[in-house]
Formats: sequence, structure tokens, C-alpha cells
Amino acid sequence: MRIAAFGIHPDDVELGCGGTVILAARQGNEVTVVDLSEGRASSNGTPEERVAEAAAAAAVMGVKERINIGLPDTRIRGEDASQTAAVVACLRDIRPHVVITSSSDDPHPDHASGGRLIERALYLSGIHGYEPDREVWPVPHVLIYAGRREIEPHIVVDVTTTHATKIKAIRAHASQFVPGEGRKPTPLNAAGFIEVIEARSRIAGRMINVRFGEGFRTLKPVALSDLNLFARPTARGKPIQRPK
Repeated sequence: MRIAAFGIHPDDVELGCGGTVILAARQGNEVTVVDLSEGRASSNGTPEERVAEAAAAAAVMGVKERINIGLPDTRIRGEDASQTAAVVACLRDIRPHVVITSSSDDPHPDHASGGRLIERALYLSGIHGYEPDREVWPVPHVLIYAGRREIEPHIVVDVTTTHATKIKAIRAHASQFVPGEGRKPTPLNAAGFIEVIEARSRIAGRMINVRFGEGFRTLKPVALSDLNLFARPTARGKPIQRPK
């Protein structure tokens, strides 16, 4: 299965769905991380540092590839025609069966507009009349992860086995999350920030009775042809009891 995980800036995927991305890669799926921008307007980190950190984090996660579309940081626009075309081209190149993307309900302007941009591109990717020189690719499944604002999840993934690696991937973005001489203080490098990320994972995990989880909303209903999915082992490791 091919999976594309989208972030607006480098480190967004690690923060929002890193455990799920690592789990999917370990399970043998072809996982591509797609960053819309290089994060050049961030308070800390040179462009060169951010590129190197993104590559290091990708190696920690074990993904097949990491792509940066190169959209302008702080100037991502959900309705921009050229930006839309760039994201559609990326989707049609990767041809993912599942897209994991950030929420458009976010106080960060780039996250909000970037989320809308990706949702627009997801729709247009399957339209034959849009950029007809490229073969269409309607994405079957879309999962949306939380940003700075919490979401009420439709799905929670058990990431207990990958949480520690997720934290390692986050810390690979040292210019953003590790305080040091010459670095400007931000909420990201403040004491306790990583603990907040862990707390979010613990809360999501509690919803399904595991240690760590990551919650997602679905962009559209998930189709089932039968209910045997619910006969599989539950998060507690015990199968659902069927009536005799």
C-alpha cells in the first residue's frame, strides 16, 4: 500500500502523525512524507539546517522518500491555482491509497490554508478535466491529524510500539525543539513541550485502552462490505466475544 503523509512545514508530520507513519513503514508500506514548505520563516534554523534535519528525521522514521514541494512559507494559499497544481501533481505522481494530512481547523495561518489547499488538491486529483495531461488519481482514503487545536477523532491508531521512535524523529529537528545558545525562545523549544506531545498521545491511547495513540478524523465515511473487522482482536488483545 502507498501512503502519503503531508505536513505544511518540516516537523509537522513528526508531531501530528509520526507514530502512525513509523508503524506503516515498519509494516512494509511505501510511505512518502510530503512537506509543502521548507519552513524558511521559522524563528530558528537556517534553510540548510532544516533540510538536513528533515532528512535525518525521515531516516529515523524509515520512510521510503521525503519530498518538499517548495511552497512559500507564510504565503500558502488554499485557493492559489499554481499551488493547487503543484499538490495535485504530487498526488498523481505518488498515487497514494491513503493520504494523512493536517487539519484546516488550526490557528496557524499556514496550517489552516495548507489544510484547505491539500483538501482542494485531493478533490481535483480525481477530476479528468483538471490538468488533463496527467493521469488522474482519486485518493481512496484520507485521514486528518490534529495540529495546534485538538480534534475529536474518528479513528485512533495504537502507536505504543513506535512512540519512542516518534520522539526521536521530533528531536531530529534540533533547531526547532532543542534550546541552545543563539536560538530564540519559542513554544516549541520551551521546557515541557515534548511532554505535551506525549500527553496528547497518552490521552488518545486511553481512548482505546493502550499506552500511546494517535487520533484522526476521516475526510469522508469509510466504506465496509462486512462487519468482520470488529471480530479482530481489540486493543486489549482479546477478541470480541460473539454470542453463541
